[in-house]
Amino acid sequence: IPAHAHNILLSLLSLLLAFRTNQAYDRWWEARKLWGQIVNSTRNVASNAAVFMTDLERKRRHSLRGHSLLVTDEMLQAMTSRYTGPLERRPTLHLDQSAFEEEEADDQGYVYEHLPMLMVDEMKAGIRDELDETVGAKGSAAEVHEGWKIVIGNDIKSLVDALGGCERIQKTPMPFGYLAQQRIFMLLWLLSYPLAIAGDYKWWTVVVCAFPLPQVDAISVEIEHPFTTEVHDLPLEAICITIEKNLLEILRRAESRELRPVESPV
Repeated sequence: IPAHAHNILLSLLSLLLAFRTNQAYDRWWEARKLWGQIVNSTRNVASNAAVFMTDLERKRRHSLRGHSLLVTDEMLQAMTSRYTGPLERRPTLHLDQSAFEEEEADDQGYVYEHLPMLMVDEMKAGIRDELDETVGAKGSAAEVHEGWKIVIGNDIKSLVDALGGCERIQKTPMPFGYLAQQRIFMLLWLLSYPLAIAGDYKWWTVVVCAFPLPQVDAISVEIEHPFTTEVHDLPLEAICITIEKNLLEILRRAESRELRPVESPV
C-alpha cells in the first residue's frame, strides 16, 4: 500500500480532528463565560436589593436572595441531569430546603417543568411589590425607583439570557453526519496505515497508529459536553457555592450598615 495515499488521508483526518477539537473547546469556553455571567448577574441583583430595598423586616430582600440561589441550583439540576440523572439536592447555607418542594407545584397541583423561570418570575414579583409599597409611600421618589427597576431588570434579563445560552449548548449536539464521516476516515486510516509501516516500525506500529489520533478525538468528546460531572467539565457545584457565599456576604454587609448606630453631630 503506497505511503503517500495514507499521508493524504492523514492530512484530511487531521483537519477534521482540528476542526472538531476547536468546536468542542468553543462550546466549553462559551459555557464557562455564561456561568461567569450568571455569577455577575446574581451579585448585581443582590447588591441592588441590599442597597435599594427598604423593607424593614428584610423578608423581601432575603426572598430575592433565596430565589437567586434557587435559580442557580435549578440550572445546575437542569444542565447535569440529562447526563447523570437527577442530582441530590445540594445543601444550601441558611436556606430552607422546603422552598424547593413548595415552588414545584401551585395550589391547584400544577407542576412546573421549567423551575429556573419560575424563580425568575418570583424575583420580578418581589421587585414589583417593593416598588408598589415604596413609591406609594414616597410619591416624589417614583422616578428614582423606576430607574432602579430598570437596572435590576437588566440584571435579571442577563441572568435569563445566560440560562438560554446554557440550554442552547446542552440541547445542540455536534452534527451526527460530521462525526460519522470523521470516524469512518479514522477507521480506514487505522486499519490500513499499519500495513504500510509495519516493516519499518515492527511493534512500534501499534503505538504510532493507535495513540495520537484517538487521543485527540477523546479530548474532543470529553469537552464537547461541558455540563457533565467528569473531571474535565465545568465545576458547576463549586460555582453555585461561590454564588451563595457572595450573596450571603452582600446581604449581611447591608444589614450591618443598617444596624450600625448613627452618630449625632456634636
